[in-house]
Amino acid sequence: MRKLILLTALFFTLCAEAQDTLLYRNAVSIGIGARVRMSADYPGDYDIENNLCEEYPKYSPIFNVGYRYMINRHWGVGTTASLFYSSRKKKYIDSGETADKKSETLLAMMLTARYYWRTKNWVRAYSSVGAGFCYEWDKNYMRTDYRTHLRSSWQVSPLGIEVGKGHLIGFCELGLGWAGWLQGGIGYRF
Repeated sequence: MRKLILLTALFFTLCAEAQDTLLYRNAVSIGIGARVRMSADYPGDYDIENNLCEEYPKYSPIFNVGYRYMINRHWGVGTTASLFYSSRKKKYIDSGETADKKSETLLAMMLTARYYWRTKNWVRAYSSVGAGFCYEWDKNYMRTDYRTHLRSSWQVSPLGIEVGKGHLIGFCELGLGWAGWLQGGIGYRF
């Protein structure tokens, strides 16, 4: 019981300290991320036996929307939603007609933690991690299949830079996971 009381007192002390030092405690952001293409994403050789060849997949950018609450000057917690779309086609080698077409849409929702390790002037450097779930819709247009999956999602971003004074900010982030390996966007602090 004592530990719980001490932890609660520590939390409220940190929040009171943050109230004094932070002008803006909340932030919303929108951004675009780039997906890492794995070697498994590229089609293999022609399927001569079935007279098929697979086209390269087409990907949309990853669209990200986030919210962040600053606990103190260095720590922030929040949530991120990421939306992604891709499609693939298989064609007959001789005629070029479409033999199979598939698409997938993914929506990832993650809880995030961010640590600002440089908070000088109008440039802030940070690292962040996130974990959550991903809801996936798969559609096969030729067989009219429609399936859904639920799986885990994650994001690790060792380097991010936030630029801006006042309400408007811009950001760029390098990482790996469901939000993309390279993200950039704008945000609004309040």
